[in-house]
Amino acid sequence: MAAALYALLCLIWGSTWLAIKVGLVGVPPFLGAGLRFLLSTLVVGFMLAGRRTRFALTRDDKICVLSLGLLVFWLDYAAVYWAETRISSGLTAILFSTTPLMTSLLSAYWTRSETLSGRKIAGILVGVLGTALLFWPRERLDLSQQALGMLATLGGVLCAAINLVLMKKHGRDSDPFVLNFLGMGFGAVCLLAMSAVTESWPAVVWSRSNVLALLYLCIFGSVIAFSIYYYLIKKMDATIVSLSTLVFPIVALALGRAFLHETVTPTAVAGIATILAGVAVAIAPAGKRVSVTSAQQQLS
Repeated sequence: MAAALYALLCLIWGSTWLAIKVGLVGVPPFLGAGLRFLLSTLVVGFMLAGRRTRFALTRDDKICVLSLGLLVFWLDYAAVYWAETRISSGLTAILFSTTPLMTSLLSAYWTRSETLSGRKIAGILVGVLGTALLFWPRERLDLSQQALGMLATLGGVLCAAINLVLMKKHGRDSDPFVLNFLGMGFGAVCLLAMSAVTESWPAVVWSRSNVLALLYLCIFGSVIAFSIYYYLIKKMDATIVSLSTLVFPIVALALGRAFLHETVTPTAVAGIATILAGVAVAIAPAGKRVSVTSAQQQLS
């Protein structure tokens, strides 16, 4: 069950990089992100109303809601959406692939909820290298001109990693739909407030493509994906969950090949192999003898 959901999460979030890029054509970043989570909040709200869910938040629930609303649905997505107006989705994916490294460091030295092994760090670094191989040769960027976008992405990565370890610590008994509803609602309000102050709404140009991208990001990229995400956090180590960010670029490349007829170069194939090798190393248990079965237990 967990393995299937993990694969579905990688598929959905691997496709959102392209959807965000399409959705930002004619729409400023904070408004685009704010509308995405406003619509998602309404969808989850209707679901909770149908379930007649009662809101009785514990202290841990409140910590999770604050973490989600502030760190993920506001600051993280504000950073990612803004960065994608200045750097490519490929470079954004490269930078975001550092999430497992930040998560493992925070889990080991801050919450002390996981053990930081040399094998795990090595696997993560190999995976990041694979992501760079996958995208970097295609970028041809003047990085000095992209510094703000890169820094914004890394800031978003830090926010996402902090939230992940907080959710692992405090969200074990929380209802993911309630957390989504309150967190996304809080984030949407903050994003739309930022947009009202800094962006010009009359200049927005709506089209069939950016509306469809917005709806896809709302239903699949937010409601479905985040529900899966918080379920997996309860079942797996935070670092293992964060390793999904290394798989996203592979999905993005496959979709580009399937729908945009992009060329898959030998370097890209090497990058894919390197990423998968890094993930395999990171999830394998430390010890003299490594069992394939035990290495797969985190995903079963």
